[in-house]
Amino acid sequence: METILDIAVLFTLALALAFLVERVLEILVALFHLLDSRLDLHMFWTRRAYKLRDRLEKKLKVYEYMTPENAAKVLNRFHDVLLDSPDRYSGTIPLISGDLVRSLWIKIITKFIGITLGIILAISMKIDLINIWRAAAGDNVAWIPQLPVLLSFIFTGIIIGFGAEPVHKIITFIEKKRKK
Repeated sequence: METILDIAVLFTLALALAFLVERVLEILVALFHLLDSRLDLHMFWTRRAYKLRDRLEKKLKVYEYMTPENAAKVLNRFHDVLLDSPDRYSGTIPLISGDLVRSLWIKIITKFIGITLGIILAISMKIDLINIWRAAAGDNVAWIPQLPVLLSFIFTGIIIGFGAEPVHKIITFIEKKRKK
């Protein structure tokens, strides 16, 4: 019973840290939006969009192989998947806007910062989900990899850095495996 309580406490701590990382990232994004609006960086993002457009047209020679309609489909898919935005552009000419480039950079940078914060928290608090996972599995640990301690902390930090949803999914997965 003591082991189950320890495992539950560590999973709760990992979930709480994932929530903490998410809130810190939300604050950083809000501060970035404030700075972006105060410093009028819309021209910077528009220039980045023009550079991306030129690179796509020249380096990749997009329009030699694709019609504008197919390119629009690709850009819509890119917009939906990477930016988590269900808005659909209904035109036939593909658009790359400064806002689209800005949103992508914000998403990339926040993932990087989140993973870095998660790794720092996991190492400093010595949270190791792999060993917790092995302890929860009991006798059936053959399917769980045995990793070096530092790599295990880094893996745990990456999971925490992605936020509460992946941590919750892993906890649920471990519970289902344990019941089987």
